[in-house]
Amino acid sequence: MEKNEIKLLASRAVNRIGNVMYDYGNSTWIAGLGGIGKKYLGYYQLAENLISLFLNPIGGAVADRFKRRKILLTTDLIGGIMCSLLALIGNEKIMLWGLIAVNAALAIMHAFSGTSFKSYVVTVVSEDRLVKFNANLEMISQIISVSSPLLAFLFVDRFGLRPTLAIDAITFFLSFFFIFLIREEEKHVEKGKGKTAGSLLKDIKDGMLFVLHQKEIFFLLAVAALVNFFIAAFNYLVPFSNSLFDNSASYATLLSLGAAGSIAGAFFASKLFKNSYRSILISLALCGAGLMYISICAVFSLPYFVIVFGNFIFEFFLTIFNIHFFSMVQKKVPNELLGRVFSSIFTVAVIFMPLSTALMTALPFAVNVYSFGVIGAGILLVSFGGFICSRNF
Repeated sequence: MEKNEIKLLASRAVNRIGNVMYDYGNSTWIAGLGGIGKKYLGYYQLAENLISLFLNPIGGAVADRFKRRKILLTTDLIGGIMCSLLALIGNEKIMLWGLIAVNAALAIMHAFSGTSFKSYVVTVVSEDRLVKFNANLEMISQIISVSSPLLAFLFVDRFGLRPTLAIDAITFFLSFFFIFLIREEEKHVEKGKGKTAGSLLKDIKDGMLFVLHQKEIFFLLAVAALVNFFIAAFNYLVPFSNSLFDNSASYATLLSLGAAGSIAGAFFASKLFKNSYRSILISLALCGAGLMYISICAVFSLPYFVIVFGNFIFEFFLTIFNIHFFSMVQKKVPNELLGRVFSSIFTVAVIFMPLSTALMTALPFAVNVYSFGVIGAGILLVSFGGFICSRNF
């Protein structure tokens, strides 16, 4: 692996650890405030979601017009400073509002850094290594997702919120340091190109027109949007696993097997599949099969650990789908448009997920073991439709 690839992975790894600890520490602290905590936790999460929805398109335009490395350095530095200042606050009421304000600010920065990082990858990583790099990135992310909550629990329980915020600040500064060490020229920035608000709006428009006019990219975006719709429905169902499968360990086991499936999928992504439309659609179809497996096993009243193994299958192939999906976008889209295309993908994902959740909430019969099969069948239909459309490429 190239040195710059290691630095880029290290930057995301420590950043991910900080994000998990930050969210866990803040959420548990706010929830622990009692009745007032329930209300303010809603504010805390709502601000993050709304900011992501409205700023993702702008973040993509900025990533295409400015140097992405500088965006990453700036957001990491500001994040480190804000968490450091939060750690110094001793008043509980000020801390509460400070957490909400800083979380909103971090959501603003993530709207810029998220697309910038995905776009910056092609500057550091050669095209023939993109799938391998994205697989390593996903594997590291999933390992951290599994281990960091436990680490956060132990640290917050032992030392409290303020030392946790200090650790968060250190992770931001470490991420800054690793990005700072990377020295690769970014060729997508045009000298003398305007950087006004009007020019950014034009960039957003140009990015949307590019997606609409490029059949291959529009196809990938449509697939991602539809898949996210069904994944949101699945995510809504998962917390009801204990009652659906009549076992108090079902939910925890399902999550653990899902995380294990993601790690395994990241490891085998480049070994089992080539980076092609066929690979994306086959892995997508097998995702749906994993959810249908859950319903079939539940109907036959098999042991819960056999039933929830379907989530291992689902997450295994979903991870492969994501790795090849993002790698293909990075290959197909011109470097100067990557930020706007990725922001379009992220924005569409945010739009469709609340719609799916609202539908699952409104339907009185949605919480049912058969729903896993219906969701899986929906993903299979997306895959089948994708096969038909991909014949034109």
